[in-house]
Amino acid sequence: MEFGHVPFVQQRSWATPDWVVLWETDGEVATFCNIVEREILVDGQRRKAAGINNVITPAAHRGKGYASQVLREANAFLFRKLQANMGLLLCADALVPFYERLGWYTVDCQLVYDQPAGREEYDSNVMLLSPAHTNRQAPAHIDLQGLPW
Repeated sequence: MEFGHVPFVQQRSWATPDWVVLWETDGEVATFCNIVEREILVDGQRRKAAGINNVITPAAHRGKGYASQVLREANAFLFRKLQANMGLLLCADALVPFYERLGWYTVDCQLVYDQPAGREEYDSNVMLLSPAHTNRQAPAHIDLQGLPW
């Protein structure tokens, strides 16, 4: 519902999430995000990535910090539980500052992914998260080796 009106979203097939991190308040879901686990290619090298998608907060719960809290939990989960080499998300321009506050950073690289009709190139913001928030990678090419998330 949140992204259904966006042509880019409607016109593509998306990966099924492996995990969901959610925050409840008063018996309602206040916010959640999905996580996709996958081995991807980063500059030709295999890496275990954990992709964040669909960070959604229903209108009644916005502005209360729930999304930030869920992402802090998700970020820790990516590296502690999943043992990912990196976090990766595909991001709209307006959301870049939000993710930057949580340690994510934008990389200028070519990113390709699969679709039923063939391979496509992503032409917006690619953001990464490093395990220790230090060791920032700056890849030139990322291949998601499957559907985008």
